[in-house]
Amino acid sequence: MMKTFHIDLYDGHLIFEDNGLKVLVDTGCPVTIGKDTYFDFMGKQYQCLSDFGGKGIPEISALMGYDIDVFMGMNLVEQFYVQTDYKKKEITFSTDVIPFEPICTVPIIRGRMGEVCIDLIVKGKCVRLALDTGAKISYIDEAFTNGETIIETRDDFNPLIGKFGTSIYAMEASVGNQSFSVNFGKLPPVMAMPLKMMGIYGAIGFDLFNTFTVLMDFKNNVLSLGYLYNELVELI
Repeated sequence: MMKTFHIDLYDGHLIFEDNGLKVLVDTGCPVTIGKDTYFDFMGKQYQCLSDFGGKGIPEISALMGYDIDVFMGMNLVEQFYVQTDYKKKEITFSTDVIPFEPICTVPIIRGRMGEVCIDLIVKGKCVRLALDTGAKISYIDEAFTNGETIIETRDDFNPLIGKFGTSIYAMEASVGNQSFSVNFGKLPPVMAMPLKMMGIYGAIGFDLFNTFTVLMDFKNNVLSLGYLYNELVELI
């Protein structure tokens, strides 16, 4: 079974609608949260938590400034092959392999706590970052931003700690054999320290998905990247 949905890229967040429900896809979260106890998707029924860390759908919607019905985490996403195309504003879920001609592939590293990561090269060093479709801002450890010029400051949020501000640094990164530009933020210490204890030094989100077509194969733990775009997606 395969189904393609239109993406609403609200402020860099990957949101689609299914049967009247607004769904945010977040591979950076291990669980799925819903307004209702169950979520019917792709012909099956999945159980949802009412909250995670004390934050439910009303609180997450308020932080985003956008009403959603389901916060789709990795426990549900990993059931499928998932392809994103931000130029066409489409996301495809499939129970079977999706035909795809990549320009490069990299391994997806799975952690003990359910986290999914990929390795990037930044400033000549290999750095492990969480693969996070829910991250409108990508993040990297402050050791990599030292000496870099702040280009702007932006607001962001995390469901567990609420809203926060971050400085943004324009940097180059490489994944596989492909280089691309990333606007990295600097994580608050309360978020950075737990990640570093797991060997993770930030998160790669919107910048990756807005540069490449991406196929996430969580069955074989492979990330495949498609052609580069000349024109990046403009956000609403």
